[in-house]
Amino acid sequence: MSNFSSVHVPTSTQIAELRNLLRFGGFHGEIAIFRAAISAAAVDVDRYDSEIEKLPDQTELNRLISERHTLASYIELCRSVLSPIHRLPNELLELIFGWCFPSQAYKISSTATPEKEVERLSRFYLLELSRVCSRWSHIAMQAPQLWSDTVVDTRLWDRCPVPVGTLLDFLESSLDRGREHPLSLEVCTLSQHHSSVFNLISRHAPRWKAASIWGTDEDNVLRACIGNLGRLEKLTLAGSWKDVETFQTAPRLRELIFSGSANQLPKIPWTQIQRCGYLDYSSNSSLSSRLSLLSLLTNAANVKFALYLQTSTIDEALDLNITTHIRHIQLELSTTTRTRATACQFLDNLTFPSLLSFCLHPPLHTRPPVWSSPHFLRLATRSGFAQHLIRLVVHVLATETELLRCLEALPNLKWLSIMDCTSPGASATVITDLLLQGLLSVPGSPSVITPQLHSLTLNSVLDFTDSLYVDLVASRAESKSNDEFHANLWWLETRKRDVSAGALNKIAQLMAEKRLIFNSGEWRVRFPP
Repeated sequence: MSNFSSVHVPTSTQIAELRNLLRFGGFHGEIAIFRAAISAAAVDVDRYDSEIEKLPDQTELNRLISERHTLASYIELCRSVLSPIHRLPNELLELIFGWCFPSQAYKISSTATPEKEVERLSRFYLLELSRVCSRWSHIAMQAPQLWSDTVVDTRLWDRCPVPVGTLLDFLESSLDRGREHPLSLEVCTLSQHHSSVFNLISRHAPRWKAASIWGTDEDNVLRACIGNLGRLEKLTLAGSWKDVETFQTAPRLRELIFSGSANQLPKIPWTQIQRCGYLDYSSNSSLSSRLSLLSLLTNAANVKFALYLQTSTIDEALDLNITTHIRHIQLELSTTTRTRATACQFLDNLTFPSLLSFCLHPPLHTRPPVWSSPHFLRLATRSGFAQHLIRLVVHVLATETELLRCLEALPNLKWLSIMDCTSPGASATVITDLLLQGLLSVPGSPSVITPQLHSLTLNSVLDFTDSLYVDLVASRAESKSNDEFHANLWWLETRKRDVSAGALNKIAQLMAEKRLIFNSGEWRVRFPP
């Protein structure tokens, strides 16, 4: 008969406490104490093994086996508690789960499938994490920030492998688990299911922080949001929202992106808007109505305007005199005409007395607009660009002489970005020896163009002489007293060529002397960056 019984055999309360630590985390005890307990218990497990081997009495044997099993389980629990993953605070695990967020899948996309829509609505990635253990399940299901990015694309719903009712249940469950956490919404509702979706998301209107909605509120379901959008900061709308009052009261709204006709705008607190994007490639609204939006943006600092100019709108008689204190404007101009004199005629109706940055470029995969230096120069004179414009970005069809004439009117320009035209059928190249020669900074010359230039970015087809480009960069870098000149040169892969060792050595020398920051490579990013 054995009288051995380990003093380290845990009570049921101790076991329960360890299991709770594993279930909910939060261990902050002394690691050394746990390790000492594990070592002592391990010695006693060996003693149990020895006693069990030599004990014939069945009753006593059962006791020893039971105590031995309890002690061995206690050791494993202690080791689990001490493992790094179990000692992580729940807050850190929540962050890690957030980093697992498949952001690319949670965007409205033409490549999305009905199966992916089901996974997105059910938050399949969180459900997978929740299956690892009870602690992970508790964190995944109870952390509201993990459920506060909602994406819905009802165009896929009728082809999903589960009923629409189930999809709505997924959506409702996800929204509810987000509790009071700020909500980011991306919704495309171009089907008969829009009312059901709008009804669900409108219940959470006080949580909206960023909302993107493609479609229209045909039944005015979102009227329930009126007066409840106190957190809304960013709004993206596409479709017809004519006179909709849902967003009229949103005290924190600062950023608006609208895609559609200027005649279909919702009621917006325009004076609050600081960043605005307007995209209209249709012919449903006049150029006058589109440009008139600028007069509403009395406090906007950054504006992107995408304008599709047909012959009818280019020839439209405009009697506008719009003055706006926008500081950064990006004009995405698409035209169906090559008429040099009129493509930028609309600029004659605008004045930007506070403008710092002017950007003009075409939409993706379209022919650049024809540059009109007379219209730009009149705009520059009227707006006082000579005093305050510091950034110019152009992707246009222009001659070197035209562009240099415009640059002469911008003595305070610091950042200049120019892109050659690569559209099919385009023969004019802007970045040539003539342009580079005009930009040279000649010591002692009183007529240096853009003498304050700090950065020059060229997206080029390399129709210039390498040595002249190096002379240009060197002249600008050497004219800087206490600052490095930034030069970026990007080229199409098909136009790459070998550069002389002398040119490369000169660039390397300027970089070593900390006069130049130089980046170059294949032109992969669509302009503007």
